[in-house]
Amino acid sequence: MNSRSQKGKLIIIITLLSILLVSTFAFFKFKNDTKSNNSSETSSKEESVSIDSDTENDYSKDSNRFEGIKLTSEDVGVPVLYYHSVLPDSEVTTPNEVTISPEKLKQELEIVKNLGYTTITLSELNDYLNNKIEIPEKSIVITFDDGYTDNYIHAFPILKELGMKATVFMISSQINSGYYMSAEQLKEMSDYGIDIESHTDTHAYLDTLSYDEQLKEMTESKRKLEEVLGKDVTSIAYPFGNYNKDTVKASEAAGYTLGFTTNKGLDKRTSNKLELDRIYVSSTYSLDTFKERLLNTK
Repeated sequence: MNSRSQKGKLIIIITLLSILLVSTFAFFKFKNDTKSNNSSETSSKEESVSIDSDTENDYSKDSNRFEGIKLTSEDVGVPVLYYHSVLPDSEVTTPNEVTISPEKLKQELEIVKNLGYTTITLSELNDYLNNKIEIPEKSIVITFDDGYTDNYIHAFPILKELGMKATVFMISSQINSGYYMSAEQLKEMSDYGIDIESHTDTHAYLDTLSYDEQLKEMTESKRKLEEVLGKDVTSIAYPFGNYNKDTVKASEAAGYTLGFTTNKGLDKRTSNKLELDRIYVSSTYSLDTFKERLLNTK
């Protein structure tokens, strides 16, 4: 009887120990799994924070472009200079007023910089004119018409050296034609931060064309440039400065928000955004004349 009782007690003890061991094992396994899951979640959160931080850093670079510069949202008027070809004098077979030497271009852009001007993009100009977004108090836009290869070879390095923004109005039918920039050159400049915009498809005298013909010039140019650049083209400069009421209507219908003429003046909020003024720069101007035209244009 005692023997049976002892055996029964032993069985109970063994059973209890087994239950205790299983429970202990289950407890520690659950704890480790929970710790592992928490670690994984923490890692994911840290990764998410890192991505968000990178995004913020990219955004802050753009938002701090004008850091330390006095800004304004007042309608002060913005000068828009326009150039054409940039070639060394030794390469110019027939001297002309639309071909400036790299040396003189650099001198003029240094004057712009020394006068305290900040170059802005057409997107920034559009935001200022249409949305009252602040820009530097002394803002300026630099433009080059036609899209000659020499803009890439000679003007682009100067702009990079001086840290200046600029816009090239490109004749889209001339892309890859040799005398004008290639698709690769346009893309490189665009990726760097130089605006590439429309100068129509064939550089036609727009005021001699019907509305439909003008619209085709503008839509074809926009389409071709956007295919090359992979970004929206929203501004146009009218060839020879020639335009009429149909030009303005066609520009809007084609999806342009800014249109530039060759009329002399500053661009203000009261200006027709598809009839904006510019200031012509002739290679025959002395540096004093260049400075005077910049400072005294109203």
